[in-house]
Amino acid sequence: MSERRQVWETIARLLQRVERSIPDAPPPDGTTASRIGEMPNLEQEVRKMGKTQHKANLLAEEQTAQLKQALVLAQSTQEQNVRMLENLSVEHAASAQKDTLEAILPALDGLEHAIASGQRYLKTRDLAASSPALTPQQAVLVSPADRAMLAGWLDGLNLVRERLLAILEAGGVTPIACIGLPFDPYQHIAVGTTGQLPAGITASANTIAAEERRGYRSAAGVIRFAEVIVYRPS
Repeated sequence: MSERRQVWETIARLLQRVERSIPDAPPPDGTTASRIGEMPNLEQEVRKMGKTQHKANLLAEEQTAQLKQALVLAQSTQEQNVRMLENLSVEHAASAQKDTLEAILPALDGLEHAIASGQRYLKTRDLAASSPALTPQQAVLVSPADRAMLAGWLDGLNLVRERLLAILEAGGVTPIACIGLPFDPYQHIAVGTTGQLPAGITASANTIAAEERRGYRSAAGVIRFAEVIVYRPS
């Protein structure tokens, strides 16, 4: 039985006793005086009942405050869990995107090597085509039709390369600039040195003269360091 219910039952009993203690007309035998003597006892019980009610009210207020505090704490914990899940989701998506973009890099490297090799071969072929002493078989190999086919193949590779670069750029990944710039250990790895610079570049020591393998970076940092050849004057 709760304290509030006990208080109300006590009040009901006291009211019943008070009603029985006060008759409509005073009896002739002096019973009223004896019943009036019982009033201090009733007053004490009422005071006791008031104290009990006060304690019950304080307990109820304390329990209500504790409940409100628990609800606030639960709501705060729920909000923290939601934010944590959102952050984990974003991090997972970013990690998956990073893995996908990194998987493109080897294919892009292969394309660039193929394009560079094809361009070198095309230059060699053009030099050979200018030779006056060509056999019929050599003349076929360096014919304009053969050159046009090779140039078209290189153009196709370049289109694929540009498409892959556009995908990387859309994902926030861009190539690291190299040739003609100072060596930066936070972006470049030196894999060799040279005493010569490409035509049109004049710089001091530690200038990047050539790029062996292209590097890439994003807003989060370097994805792959660029492998470069550094200029060292003799």
